Amino acid sequence: MVADGARLDVEVTGRITASCRLAGGGDIDFGELTGGQQVDAEFALACNVPFDISFQSQSGGLAHVSKPRGEGPFAGLLGYTLSVAIPTLSPHAATLGGTFASQNLMAKKTLSSGDGIAQGGGRIQIRTDRLEGAGLLAGEYSEVLNITLTPRV
Repeated sequence: MVADGARLDVEVTGRITASCRLAGGGDIDFGELTGGQQVDAEFALACNVPFDISFQSQSGGLAHVSKPRGEGPFAGLLGYTLSVAIPTLSPHAATLGGTFASQNLMAKKTLSSGDGIAQGGGRIQIRTDRLEGAGLLAGEYSEVLNITLTPRV
């Protein structure tokens, strides 16, 4: 029983654990490399806290698997431009974005969401450079693009 004028305080607490997830990836196949080709790919991104997302190229472009420096007049590396778009909320909708040349991605490039959180996913676009000179050396080409998601709590 509480007397008149007495006060009773009840403290209610809870928490939400910070969570960031990145999914997607896989292989992108340009087929015959003719230069000036474009591919778009979506990836899943769920983050309930602000985040940084980094991009790093293993080769600086699509590299010939055995002769990345090319041979004779033929190049062994085809550069590309990476464009990134990630919808965020902060509390208003915005788009986190950036555009990077593949050779500049040899050093990791990071985009920060500021105070924003992810709104459900993102999109990358890869556009290969135009071929110059004699063109590319015949053979298989590959590249690994590392995407790293880091929550900021």
